[in-house]
Amino acid sequence: MPLHSLGSSIARWQTRMRVAALLVLVGLSAVTATAVLAQVDATSVAPVTGAVAAPAPSNSAAAAVAPGVASALPEAQRFGVREMFSQADWVVKSVMIFLFFCSLLTWAVLLEKLIVFARARRANNRFLDAFRQGDLEHLDAVATDSAMARMWQVSQSELKHFRRNRSQEASADQINRLLQRMSLTSSIVQERDLARLGSMMGVLATIGATAPFIGLFGTVWGILNSFANIATMKSSSLAVVAPGIAEALLATALGLFAAIPAVMIFNKFARDINGFVGALDNFSAEMIAAMSRKMDEVR
Repeated sequence: MPLHSLGSSIARWQTRMRVAALLVLVGLSAVTATAVLAQVDATSVAPVTGAVAAPAPSNSAAAAVAPGVASALPEAQRFGVREMFSQADWVVKSVMIFLFFCSLLTWAVLLEKLIVFARARRANNRFLDAFRQGDLEHLDAVATDSAMARMWQVSQSELKHFRRNRSQEASADQINRLLQRMSLTSSIVQERDLARLGSMMGVLATIGATAPFIGLFGTVWGILNSFANIATMKSSSLAVVAPGIAEALLATALGLFAAIPAVMIFNKFARDINGFVGALDNFSAEMIAAMSRKMDEVR
């Protein structure tokens, strides 16, 4: 298969993966937004109870009402993540939603990279095993969609061009220049494949570096609102400031939730890319040595 066809098929496959990841993000965002709106509506229409003290009911009435009150009290006193999000300021909500999207994008990149790296590793190992068997003339039959196969193919293109335009026996200087050209063209293919493997790594680095500070911005904004509530209500009671501070700290928690996996995933794939660099460098040197040995045998 020609190199440009391989490159175009790889680009199409990677584009489909990213489109699928974006569709997953949109679907999860729609589900999350629906849940949040339903929670906000339920909170807004809930009746306010316990505002006016009622006369003490009789023993029989209290016994009849007690189960309902007992079941309603835990629901009224609950203050979880949903309640903190629904009661937060719109700026803090925006920060939380953005950090949630960053976290989803991080996991989408992880899924894509796991698939891409696994396929590239298997293809390279298959081609390398065939190359080390020594039958260099029939490697095109086992050439797969791998970086090593593409490096081999461009070096063979240089060799065919050299043989086609040679009118007499090649000198040692001409052979050295040929090997240099083969090394140069294979390094160009190597850099192209490494750039493809390293795509979206900058996104992971950006999320890992900025997500804690974005969450801190939401926290600072929420605490400012809490102090504003203190001034408005003229009360420094913990019941007044605690909900706002809890909502603000939730933004910091989401920032760390988005940043920590992004940093860990970035470091993991950075090590994998370094491993690919070493493997491709070794194959390039091994390929040039094999071609030099073969040309010496021909001479």
